[in-house]
Amino acid sequence: MGCNMSSSGKLKILLGLLVFVLIIIGGYGVYLYRKGGVENYRPPADASGSINTQVLSNLTALSQAIDAYHVKNLKYPERLEQLKPEFMDEIPMEPGTGKPFAYQSDGSDQYQIVVSNPNLYGLKELLIKNGKIIQN
Repeated sequence: MGCNMSSSGKLKILLGLLVFVLIIIGGYGVYLYRKGGVENYRPPADASGSINTQVLSNLTALSQAIDAYHVKNLKYPERLEQLKPEFMDEIPMEPGTGKPFAYQSDGSDQYQIVVSNPNLYGLKELLIKNGKIIQN
């Protein structure tokens, strides 16, 4: 009626399956080890993200430092370099060009920070005016 397999036969089949699974796992481990070499390492994308994210981050940091300068001195700085070292360690550059941001202020009521070429960021206009980002 039924298959009369001895317990030693069942044990051999289970042992064979176990060896097969171990070979598969071992092969996969070797594959991962070989793929994990230094020559295959690709560092994660820049933490700052895209160039657009970086320029917005730089503009925001500058704007916050300018506002802090204004609170302390009751006027806006004449030049961005006046923010160092008290409000910023380094003045960030425009990521698309590597050049300084253009900065203008009347000293008491308003300021703006402008990128030199907004086309680099896919925009017609990109600036911060009195703490408000303007991007079109």
